[in-house]
Amino acid sequence: MLTLSRSVSRGSGATAPLPAPFRSWDSRSIRFRRASVSMLAGIPGSHKTRLMLNAVLNMQVPTLLFSTDSDRTTVASRILARVTGQPTEETEGWLIDRRSDAAQILAGFDWLRCDFRPDPDLDHIWRSAYAYAEVEGQYPEQIVVDIASDIGHDAGDEWATLRDLMRQSKILARETGAHVLLVHHASDSPNTKRPCPRRSDIHGKVAAIPEVIVTCGTDYAGQLHVACVKNRHAKADPQADNAFPMALDASTSYVGDYVAPQSVPGYWDYNEGEKQ
Repeated sequence: MLTLSRSVSRGSGATAPLPAPFRSWDSRSIRFRRASVSMLAGIPGSHKTRLMLNAVLNMQVPTLLFSTDSDRTTVASRILARVTGQPTEETEGWLIDRRSDAAQILAGFDWLRCDFRPDPDLDHIWRSAYAYAEVEGQYPEQIVVDIASDIGHDAGDEWATLRDLMRQSKILARETGAHVLLVHHASDSPNTKRPCPRRSDIHGKVAAIPEVIVTCGTDYAGQLHVACVKNRHAKADPQADNAFPMALDASTSYVGDYVAPQSVPGYWDYNEGEKQ
């Protein structure tokens, strides 16, 4: 055991924030930290996997991704699309017709290690983290699980499984020093808040352990929004009343900071009530 003064004097950076996933998040003090657990949640079809992948690519830290929800073709084609600006319908074909070109582009992302097993259990995740450290000499800075509810073991019912996953994720983060990001479902019911679910809408009511929880969803026009419904290090928005927009181009798997359109000179500005 250590005293707090001794632990501080050692200068440990275990809880230091990772690079910002997006500038708009950083300006709102939405930061992922090492040795902690975070969650990204949304109803089915809310672009949470796209959002996660863009955040990971922006952070550019050694990451171990357990992708139960997307296979290697989907992930590879989305990264290629995001980098080149070409639609995923085209980049998916590159994995067959232009393998050498695709491999050369993807080599720039070798800091991202992917496990595409569709039904991993907690033991598999632990063994994979240990194997990563054995090969690389250190643990990854980030461990991502997409989707959390696909992780199975013998805890009993679904709720017990999710609760145990939360506890094990906390231990995993503390032991490895990695940031653990869980991509999870929100309840999809008429009572779920749109576009961004509230903290109470998280599937399984497992919001206690994550330090940061971001929910996402689209409005009637297809505009992507996010809300930080839990944040132990800054102000949170548990009711998702202050959701903010993100830029989204689903065809190229791009998610980025939203930039409001500028008024065109010579046209009527309805907000100002006068001609520009």
